[in-house]
Order: sequence, then structure tokens, then C-alpha cells
Amino acid sequence: MILTIEILSIITMIIFGIVGIWSFIILKQIFNQLKYKNYLLEKLNLHIFNLSQSFSKDVKSQEDALN
Repeated sequence: MILTIEILSIITMIIFGIVGIWSFIILKQIFNQLKYKNYLLEKLNLHIFNLSQSFSKDVKSQEDALN
């Protein structure tokens, strides 16, 4: 009886260890993907901001040319 409980506890510890290691690896990959996605969104935001600034400069120069 004690031997089966020890065997089951060892198997349970091994399973929890494997699940813990794999969950750490998967969460690390998810975190890296989120960082990369955030980087791409930041670059996109910067380019859109630069485009809007150049567009507003073009509109102002056209208005000045008309006046």
C-alpha cells in the first residue's frame, strides 16, 4: 500500500514537473510574441504619425499658396 502511494506520488511529481517546464516555455514564447507585436505596432504608430505630420504640412503649404 505504501509502495503504491510512493509510486503514484513520484509519477505525479514527474507529471507536474513536465507540465511546469512546458508551461514556462510556452509562456515565454507568448511573451516574446507580444513584445514583437508591440514593437511592430509602435513602428506603425510612428509611421502614421509622421505621415499625418507631412500631410498637414502639405495642406498648410497649399493653403498658403492659395492665399
